[in-house]
Order: sequence, then structure tokens, then C-alpha cells
Amino acid sequence: MNLNKKDLIAINQSVGSNGRFHNGDSIDFAFSIVKQNKSWLYELCYIVRSLLVDHCFEDGNKRTSIIVIMTYFENYDLDYDKDKLIKIVWNISRKNISDINKLMRMIKNAIVP
Repeated sequence: MNLNKKDLIAINQSVGSNGRFHNGDSIDFAFSIVKQNKSWLYELCYIVRSLLVDHCFEDGNKRTSIIVIMTYFENYDLDYDKDKLIKIVWNISRKNISDINKLMRMIKNAIVP
């Protein structure tokens, strides 16, 4: 998937936020990982970590991450449980989970087999 910084700003603005970065370096690092052609889930987890743990935007990080995750799932034709996804995002944010492997397991848990 070819998500970029401009797309992320547009998503943040679409959820009612201003699109201004609070920690732009974190999202730059996440996108540098995306350029390494790792698995889509690995890429997604770095973006989600940037949003939820590093708070890359001033506001709307949880809402933005939900839309980003749903976009990835839909791009790969994966069915998912939206309620479970919301709880997962909330837990990642509340507990500041930064371990990429744990994030991958948690996000995969929202996929409906």
C-alpha cells in the first residue's frame, strides 16, 4: 500500500482534527520503515505506533489510526471486527504498547477469519 504523509494528514483532517504534527519525526521514521518493503502488517504497526504511542498529531491520533488500519484491511480484502478494532486501538493507546510484535498480534486479532 502506498500511504504517505499527505494521505495521513488528510485522514487526520477527515476525522475532525487540524492535521498539524506534534511529533513529526516519529511518523518520518515510520515511513522510512514502509520504504523498506516489509510486510504490510509490519508497516502498519510502525504507523500505528507512531500515532498511538508517539502521538504524531496534535489531536485525533486514535481516530486516525482506526481509519488507517481499516484502510489497510480493506486494501488487502480482509474482513474485520470494527468493535474489536476500536478496543484494540484504545488498549494500545492506554497501555502505550510499543513492541511491534505485540502490536502485530493485537491488530491481527481484529481480522475475522
